[in-house]
Amino acid sequence: MALQQTVNLYASKGFPGQMVAFGQRVYTPFNYLSDGTVAAGKFAFAKTAPSDPTNMAGVASGTGSVLLGLVERVLSPNVLPANPDTYGAGAEVTIAEQGDFYIAATGVATVGQAVLCDGTDGAITFGSVGATNDTGWVVKTAAAAAGDIIIISKHQDGAGYLTKAMADDLYEAKSE
Repeated sequence: MALQQTVNLYASKGFPGQMVAFGQRVYTPFNYLSDGTVAAGKFAFAKTAPSDPTNMAGVASGTGSVLLGLVERVLSPNVLPANPDTYGAGAEVTIAEQGDFYIAATGVATVGQAVLCDGTDGAITFGSVGATNDTGWVVKTAAAAAGDIIIISKHQDGAGYLTKAMADDLYEAKSE
């Protein structure tokens, strides 16, 4: 057994695919099975028809497949030892359609940018809201470089966190 190589002085901000706040998540109606390419903190696409009982999901989309959502990090023995973020073939994965999650940035990201996902290889990038590969998720904390842990969020209108403007409106209405 190898000796510990590093000691961190501070707690980690979060891990890719880890939820940020309890009670803020909405999941797919049923769980999918990994095709061996699904990783925590990445987006997953349907690999089989909805009527297929295997419900396979993968990182890259197949013809006619749809984006399912973000793969949540779940402590499970089903991850691959060589890559602890990747779920092995046949492992059950939990996919969030909405919520607040940590991901590893793939480059510079600014607050308010859209989270984009390439349907051919699952690559995550950041860009303008409404772009071709817009997932509906939005950057909530900035990244200065690739590898930075950031928060992304997706909520229905009126759901999620209370904004300052909403709080101000509530305070004004209560004090009248």
